[in-house]
Amino acid sequence: MNPDPKTTQKTFWIEMIRAGPMGVLEFLFVPLAGLVALKYYDASDWQKALLLAISEAGLIATFIVVPLIRRLNCQATHAAAIFNFLGAAGIAFAAIFSESLLHYMIGLGFGFFILMLSLPVLTQIYQGNLPESKRGKIVATASVFRGLIGIAFAWKAGEWIDSDINNFKPLLWVFAIAASLNGIAMWVMPKVKTAKGSTNPFSAFKWLKKDKQFRILIISWMLMGLGNLTALKIWTEYFANSDYGNGFTAFQVTLLTFIIPQGVKIAFTYHWGWLFDRMNFYLLRIILNVLFCAAILVVFYGQSFWVIAIGTGLQGLAFAGGSIAWMLWVTKIAPPEHTAEYMSIHTFTTGLRGVAAPIIGFYLLRNFGDGVAIFSAILIFLASVVLLPELKRSQKKSQS
Repeated sequence: MNPDPKTTQKTFWIEMIRAGPMGVLEFLFVPLAGLVALKYYDASDWQKALLLAISEAGLIATFIVVPLIRRLNCQATHAAAIFNFLGAAGIAFAAIFSESLLHYMIGLGFGFFILMLSLPVLTQIYQGNLPESKRGKIVATASVFRGLIGIAFAWKAGEWIDSDINNFKPLLWVFAIAASLNGIAMWVMPKVKTAKGSTNPFSAFKWLKKDKQFRILIISWMLMGLGNLTALKIWTEYFANSDYGNGFTAFQVTLLTFIIPQGVKIAFTYHWGWLFDRMNFYLLRIILNVLFCAAILVVFYGQSFWVIAIGTGLQGLAFAGGSIAWMLWVTKIAPPEHTAEYMSIHTFTTGLRGVAAPIIGFYLLRNFGDGVAIFSAILIFLASVVLLPELKRSQKKSQS
């Protein structure tokens, strides 16, 4: 059942408004948190790995979000807003006590953890408020605008940080305000009720047993995500730390980790959204895996800044489709009333690999250097192999 056109239109415009603060926040998530830990606090490898792992730990807790919202009888939109307000408080804590690495890690760790909790309900909001035939296109349009805002902000913020690393302190207040604005936007979003069901936090795991298609896709995502994130989570360290032969400036790191990949992502997001609505999902996923694998190999074996830049551009091309696929793929297989449950398992497993990836990545980088790329490539290759039987089955089904 398609939503009312007025609901769809209001959701679209709120998503466009929300793209502004979300674009700003992405700069904190990607290069800045790790860059500050390295350049300002001179954090150890385990401290940097812990900070990056905490940023993903919130995804592990997402499987309890849907049952909790059901128990509290809370609107999905209001729950997402509350998570953003709490995340803003965590970032503000880091800003207030920014002289201490411990307080910086506690504040940002809490902020990242809480902000991640809104992802399962966000997918349900999309399913409830956006028609299936236009869902990928609408999300892609908002994503493009978010990317433009993010690039503009990252360019100026990167230059400002490059001039004086201490400038990260006032920037933290900008991020806290951005999270608050995002919370306000979610609060006024057309309301979506969380579907009735079990309040047992482990009830969603039954779908892994009952739905073979879901189970196979989760296994593939796990392999691909661990391979990709193991490389991606250490990019800032690899680019900024002279121990690995690069030692790029803060602005060069911003270019490689944010501006270049985001620019390419913007250019191709709309096209991937169009393909998501029309292409066989298994084929789409395998194509994206090939692009992610190629990007990682070019980045770690590139011998100059601009060759590495080509690699991060390939990563942006892959992320243009990957971000849409990551957010919306469960809407293709889940019953509408169970979308949030399916998504909570997806985000839970994303959190598991997100916590493990920086720990593995820093270990491999420290001991094997560029060899981390081989580890990532093998896992991404296996993720594609897992999907081949399902691809053949779905193609036969569509032809019959």
